[in-house]
Amino acid sequence: MNTALLHDGRMITASEYNFKYHGTRLYCVDKNCHVPVIFVPGTESVTPYFKTTGKNNSKHKPSCAFFKPLSFEESIVKVAEFQEDYLNHKGFKKNVIRLNLNKLDPDFESKTREIEKKKENPVNPNEIKTKQESTTPKSITSLKSIVKLINSYEPDVLATILIQVKGNKIPLSQVILSPDKAHELLWNNQIIDSFSYLVYGTVDHVNRRKKVYYINLKPVNNVLFSLVVFDKYFKHFTYTNEQLIGKSILAWGILRCNTYQNKNTSEMLIKSNQYLEFL
Repeated sequence: MNTALLHDGRMITASEYNFKYHGTRLYCVDKNCHVPVIFVPGTESVTPYFKTTGKNNSKHKPSCAFFKPLSFEESIVKVAEFQEDYLNHKGFKKNVIRLNLNKLDPDFESKTREIEKKKENPVNPNEIKTKQESTTPKSITSLKSIVKLINSYEPDVLATILIQVKGNKIPLSQVILSPDKAHELLWNNQIIDSFSYLVYGTVDHVNRRKKVYYINLKPVNNVLFSLVVFDKYFKHFTYTNEQLIGKSILAWGILRCNTYQNKNTSEMLIKSNQYLEFL
């Protein structure tokens, strides 16, 4: 845990904690838990942190974000619970991560000056980069890296993240959505124009037609949500039904409304295998 609650309800990070000023009455930040925790000083290789002791009721409750390692979906749910409090806390440093997934697009062509810039500034193979455990990456260029991010950090660290895309800084929990949340934002005109979102779910079935593929996710709260691949991009999307059905995935793309049998549904347009990552 990177964060704890003080006896007066204020949040404190392990890096700023000082027992002379903050005392030793510390508690888990999860509202479903609030059990006593202790401070563990950092070392040269590990940042300071808070933890339970297993004594005197100091043991996380099963519903707590820190009780056990969380799945991708569980992490996002907890981040959504935490994020408003963390981002509104003036004393907390926000971690801004630049999201640039342009190279996943088969239609994307790298700008010449970007290529030239990389040639002008080659990476020194002898340079050793070190980072503390709580340090998040500065940029992300693939879905695999997003999944790694969620699986590598605890919810209190993830709750400090803002995703920067095209000048917008958006809380992580508002970029990675469940199908029903994406549907709600889409149909209430609350999505950002020309912004591609990330949606996670489980593939239920696949409909392959002559001009379009529909990868249908299992309904969540009766919401119908599909990933759509048009024939122009069939050559870039090569997953078979057997590779997709029953698998939990994270997908990236533009959201759009649709109506099927007089029911409002939601779709995400994808173009290639790179627009989808298995969880």
